[in-house]
This record gives sequence, C-alpha cells and structure tokens, in this order.
Amino acid sequence: MAKNSIVFMMDYRGDQLQIGGTSNYLKLLAPRVRDLGFDVRVAMPYSNRTEDVLDFMSEHNITVDNVDISPQFGNVFDRIYAAYSYFSRVRPDLAHFILPWWNSCEYGILGARLASIGSRIVTYQSFPEKIDEKIFKGVKGFLRLRRHLFTCNSVHKAISVSEINKHRLINNKFYLSNKVKVIRNMIESCKFSSIENSIDFRKIWGIGDHKTIITVIGYLEPIKGHKYLFDALPNIVKVHPNVIVLVVGDGDLREYFHKQVRELNVEENVLFVGWQNDIPNILSASDMLILPSLSEGLPFVIPEAMAAGLPIVSTRVGGIPEAIVDGQTGYLVDPKSSMEIAEAVIKMLDNPERMLLMGSAGQVRAITEFDVSRMVLDTCDLYNDVLLNGLIDK
Repeated sequence: MAKNSIVFMMDYRGDQLQIGGTSNYLKLLAPRVRDLGFDVRVAMPYSNRTEDVLDFMSEHNITVDNVDISPQFGNVFDRIYAAYSYFSRVRPDLAHFILPWWNSCEYGILGARLASIGSRIVTYQSFPEKIDEKIFKGVKGFLRLRRHLFTCNSVHKAISVSEINKHRLINNKFYLSNKVKVIRNMIESCKFSSIENSIDFRKIWGIGDHKTIITVIGYLEPIKGHKYLFDALPNIVKVHPNVIVLVVGDGDLREYFHKQVRELNVEENVLFVGWQNDIPNILSASDMLILPSLSEGLPFVIPEAMAAGLPIVSTRVGGIPEAIVDGQTGYLVDPKSSMEIAEAVIKMLDNPERMLLMGSAGQVRAITEFDVSRMVLDTCDLYNDVLLNGLIDK
C-alpha cells in the first residue's frame, strides 16, 4: 500500500524562521509524521535565515525544496504561480501550511488549490486579538479581504494552537467552528526535564552562583514587551539586587533596549546574549522565566520552561493562561504593566520555597499535558480524517 505524501510549506518575514514557534513546530512534527508512515517533504525559501531548519531536515533525511512565496519575492501573481508550479510538479496528497502570523502562506494555499491538491490544512501559530480594519479599507483593502476569505475557504481544516485563537478565527468570520481544531504546541519534555552533558552557561557568561537569573526569550520587537520588563527592573533590583535578566534573542530594537537599560541605570543587571540554540541548558541555568509579551499564540517556551522546572511570570495573553495555572505554576500579569511585572517577580523571589513548588508543579504539568507525542498523534488523526473523507472544493 502506497504511503500518503505530505508537503509542509511556510514562508517567512524578516528573520522569522531563525528561531521560534514556526521552526520549532516544523522540526517537532515533520520527522515524527514521517516515522508514522507518511512520505514527508518541506517547501520553504533557502536563505541564511533558514539554515537552522535546512540543517535539521538534512540530518533527518527529509527533502527540503526551495520555494519562495514570501512577501520579499516578486508580486502577488509571481508568488501564486511559484506555489502552483511547485504543487503541480510534486503533487502531494496533502499540503500542510504553517503560519507564523495570520495572513502568511496565502499564496501557497491558493497555488495548491489551483493545482488541485485535494487536502489542505493550515496551522495558525498566532492570531491577533483585533485585526486593524484599515488594511481592508478602500479598493485595495476590499480586494485584500476578498482574497483572504477565498484563501480561508480553500482550507479544509485549520489547526489553532489555543482555544482563544480558535475563538478569534471564528469571531472574525474566517472559519466556521467545525473547520477549526485545537491542537496545542507541545514539546519533547524529556529534553528539558533531564539535561545530560550540561553546559555551564553561568561560567561561560561569568554569572556567579549567588546571582538569580531571570530569563526572557524572544525577538527584540515591540510585541514581545521587553520594554515593560526593563521598566520594572529598577523596582525589582531595589529589593533583589542580585537579579540578572538574561535576554536571549535579537531584533530591530536591540540598540534601543541597550540605551533603555543604561538610562534606567540597570545595565549591570541585564545581559544580552543574542540568539542561542541550546535552550534546554540555558533554562537549566536559569531560576525563572519571564514572558512580557503583548500578544502570543501558545509559545513553545512556556511548556519548555515548565518542563525545566522553572516558575514563570507571564502576561495573560493568547493561549498562555491555558498553560500556566496562575498561583500554582507561575503568576499571570496584565500586558503593558511594569508595576504588575515588578510585583509578581518580587513576590516570587521573596519566597524561594514557593518558587521550587511552582517549578515542580509546572514540570509535572508539562510532562503530563504537553508532551509532543499527543500533538503528533492528534495531527495525524486530522490528516487521516481529511484524506479519508475526500473533502473537495465547493
């Protein structure tokens, strides 16, 4: 019996694929889906921004095809034709599009429909609380809206990584409720709970054992909320002067944040280390994770930190409250509230015993509720459902 074939496709914006949810999702899913009996290949742009994914797929003997449908490539028709030509040549049984933001991969989906690829699934890694209505104003905006609605109608099933994102997809009238299934982002919990051959990042970065490391991981861009964390830091260090905020990530606001911490006179309490690949060992060296984002889907770093036994302070946005049990595995605060961030961090650091209990409770939750095997099996069940039911375009 011939195997069903699947193409995973994604595009990117800026350095979106260098690290983060989209590439993590693909790297977790693709080899495991292959191991469950599907023929798998990946379609994405080749560039220095995607080297990490390319290297990973090569190590796992998964073919990666160079297909560029990103906003940086040509015009609308060029992108649709590139996707159409690719799908007409490869002809998979199912195309799975991974969306780092709500309107990405439109051209890939439309190209797959034009090529009559019979089964099309998308995963929304995030979806905004509210879409700026200005982008749908005027003639261009009207055409943009019609194109997007047609794109959504070209999808047989949509995966949302959180319940809140599912409600937003439905409330914005992009999908009917029966077309959206929630499959949360999950992780290799053992990779974070049992660290072997650990690297001593404290020693590498010159952080003494008497220091408390609060780690924040993400792009240095406005939506990640670093500004509010740094604004909270002077109040935190007044009470706990041994705190070091470890900033993992990079982006357009790097220089702005360097200037901000200098002006706040907390430069000695902040260490910028750029992008790092060894997140398990970084979390192992940390005492707490903080996520001050203004908007999220369900970021992988939350269950990763839980599996590493870390208590968490995070904003209550997107699917984060579906992962963190407030007061048990961490504290949830309002977005854009430096005061609440400071209060939550101080409250946690004031009680080391409670920090340990929160970390232990989070680890149990990560292992039992967020192990990748569940995500893979639920996704493959959805593939089989779509393939067996022979869904066709109306």
